[in-house]
Amino acid sequence: MQGIPEPVHWRKACQASCEHMDRTLLLGMGTGKQEVTAGRGILSLLLVLHWEHGTRSPPPDKVTCTTDRPYSSNFMTQIKNQLEQLNSSANDLLVLYYTAQGELFPSEVDKLCSSHDLTNFPLFHADSTEKDKLLELYRIIAYFNTLLGNIMEDQKTLNPNDQNLHSKLSSTADTIWRLLSNVLYHLCNEYNVGHVDTSFGPNISGKDVFHKKKLSCHLLFKYKQVIDELAQAF
Repeated sequence: MQGIPEPVHWRKACQASCEHMDRTLLLGMGTGKQEVTAGRGILSLLLVLHWEHGTRSPPPDKVTCTTDRPYSSNFMTQIKNQLEQLNSSANDLLVLYYTAQGELFPSEVDKLCSSHDLTNFPLFHADSTEKDKLLELYRIIAYFNTLLGNIMEDQKTLNPNDQNLHSKLSSTADTIWRLLSNVLYHLCNEYNVGHVDTSFGPNISGKDVFHKKKLSCHLLFKYKQVIDELAQAF
C-alpha cells in the first residue's frame, strides 16, 4: 500500500465488536501503528478519507472512488434509519455509563458531564446541501467513533463486569461503523468524493481515572445532543 497516506486514528475496539463483519481496522491509539484489513473495494477510499492535515504524507492527487458492492438508491434511507437507531439509544447509553462510574456521577451528572467543549469538534449546518451535510455527518461520526473506541477499552479495565454497559457500547460502535460505511458509499457513488478531512478529539489515555471518566461522560453527553440534531436533519 505504498503511496497511500496513513490514517491517524481508527477504533481499536473494532477487534471485539466487528468480528462478524467482512473488514477490520485495528489501530494502536496514539502509537501511530496500524493493522488494516478491509474489503478490497473500500480499502483505498477508507485510508484516504481518514487522512488529515499534519500527516507526513500528502493526500494522493487522484483517488479511485470505487466500491465492491452494488449501489442502490436506498442508502439515504439506511443512513436515516441508523441515525434514528443511534438517537433512540443515546440516552440509555449515557445513563448506563454515568451510573457505572460511581456514586458521584449520577448525583452530579449535569456538573460533571455537560457544558464542556470538545477539542476540534466538527461543525454541522442543517440547512446545507445534501452533499455538505453528508460530509459534515461523516466528520462528526468519525470523531465520535474514535473516542468511543477509547471509552470501550477503558471500561474493560474500569468496569470489567458491567456487561450491560459493554453490550450497549459495542452495539453503538457497530451501528456507527455501518453508518460510516453507508455515508462513505453514498459520497463515493453519488458525489464521487474520494477525500474527506477529519479531526480527532482529546487523547484520554494519559489521564487519571477520574478525568478519564469525566471526559468520557462529556463525550457521551455531547453525543446524545448532537445525534438528536443529526437525526432531525436527515
